[in-house]
Amino acid sequence: MQNFNKNIFILLFVFFSLKVSAQNESFSYPVKIPVFLSANFCELRPNHFHGGIDIKTEQRIGVPMYAAMEGFIYRIVVSPGGYGNALYIEHPNGTSTVYAHLDRFRDDIQAYVKEEQYRQKSFAVDLSPNKELFKVAKEELIAFGGNSGSSGGPHLHFEIRDTPTQDALNPLAFFPDIRDNIAPRIYSVSIYPISENGHVNFATFPRKYQAVGKGNNYSLSQAPEVSVLGKIGIAVNANDFYDGSHNPCGIYSAELKVNGNLIFGFTFDRMPFSDTRYMNSHIDYSESVERGSRIHRMWRLPGNQLNIYRQDLTDGIFEVSDGEIKNVELILGDLAGNKSTVRFTLKGSFMDIRRPAIANSRFFPYDEENYIVTPELEFFAPKGAFYDDFYLRYDSLPKSTTTFSAIHKIHNDGTPVHDAVTIRIKTSGLPEQLISKAFIAKISESGNRSYVGGTYRNGWFTSETRSLGSFAVIADTIPPSINPLSIKNNTLTESSRIRFTINDNLSGIQSYEGKINGEWVLFEYDAKYRLLVYHFDSSRLTLGQRQKLELRVKDNAGNTSIYEANFWK
Repeated sequence: MQNFNKNIFILLFVFFSLKVSAQNESFSYPVKIPVFLSANFCELRPNHFHGGIDIKTEQRIGVPMYAAMEGFIYRIVVSPGGYGNALYIEHPNGTSTVYAHLDRFRDDIQAYVKEEQYRQKSFAVDLSPNKELFKVAKEELIAFGGNSGSSGGPHLHFEIRDTPTQDALNPLAFFPDIRDNIAPRIYSVSIYPISENGHVNFATFPRKYQAVGKGNNYSLSQAPEVSVLGKIGIAVNANDFYDGSHNPCGIYSAELKVNGNLIFGFTFDRMPFSDTRYMNSHIDYSESVERGSRIHRMWRLPGNQLNIYRQDLTDGIFEVSDGEIKNVELILGDLAGNKSTVRFTLKGSFMDIRRPAIANSRFFPYDEENYIVTPELEFFAPKGAFYDDFYLRYDSLPKSTTTFSAIHKIHNDGTPVHDAVTIRIKTSGLPEQLISKAFIAKISESGNRSYVGGTYRNGWFTSETRSLGSFAVIADTIPPSINPLSIKNNTLTESSRIRFTINDNLSGIQSYEGKINGEWVLFEYDAKYRLLVYHFDSSRLTLGQRQKLELRVKDNAGNTSIYEANFWK
């Protein structure tokens, strides 16, 4: 019997060893430099989970990029924001890989893209080449790393997707040899009173406690025991780190135990892109808005549709009665198996809690349609717009000298909105000649105004938005600014390119178009730097003569600026 068990153990060991070996052989790294990560899968980002891993490129632009497996390029995207220059490769094993924030594609791919840009007369393109056009072998050169799109520095954003669903898969499951000997670091634990008569340390709002500890074991600083009552929720602020990198990354898994019983847990193995905005229900959204800190909620809101949670456990909320003791453990892990634990005790302590009523508020059930209708505002939230029931507060202020409507304060921007809500605002004192320049704007507490948009009909503006806050109708009559960087007094100051910065301080840039001698030319746009660049192309432009340049830039309110120059090239 012992020999039988030994043989079974050996077979299982060989099986799993071969499985890991096969995973290692399935994909090669998309770079041929040492691999260090600056971000990992499902790291918490604004309004979404990070869909892949970020591989450092030694702070350099131009590092060669290689296909991680044989396949064919099925999509090529060029965008002034987002992923910037990106390639998508489909592989025979049912997966696809994505390579984003590239500086440029290899020459034949770049030539194909440029032809399409000129054909469409657009810098931004989303192309679907025939699968026979760009077949690639494993480790074949495909592009060069960069900082395009919404990147904050040179790196490769790399994804592995399930081809049929396009769900993002955790790339680290396919690269188990990335060095990670560092357990997650726990910074703080927040404790929330969920029930109406509940409290945390005799307060009706959440309390945050700093985590302290040695090694992988933590406790709450100056709070060995916390007085609470009623239904309780827990949230944790933590990061993970990788060998050779100081960049904070996201955790892979978390578990919540109460009195030794596992009641809640999640892991980040897979993420449908259609679900990624539910990140706002996974975190304490108001904490992220007010303090910029994204913390993992260890309970599930009723409108949260994510599939990352253990289905055989509870929703994570537990109750502490008067005189009751609850020992709580949070266990956070990474994919390499490193774990950290924070332990603390909750003691039930009765206190007569009377929460004050919220003035000018109305109850909004998350699973129903909700409305506000006044003589000057109509607000509609579809079922699924919110993640939980709440009392929405609405106030209005008289129109100011810079608005053409009352200012409508619809709750606050600390409450997340999933599906878009509709806002209709009645105008007041809007001149006929400004209707085409007017729109709904969101007004921050500091007075900053941001473009929401809208269409005008019979004295009302209507628009959709995915945030709450203060809104009013305003007008933008100032055209965008155009600042030449390569032309002075009709003379080129750069020999190989023409550069401009463009900006609009209110409604934002909607479009631009550059022409030389009346013909459309390709100006590349980097939105984060507000930078336009045209590279002289002798195959499309006759050189050795005077050139007439015209650049038109239009904002979202329809204001247009025109820059013209005549220069020798």
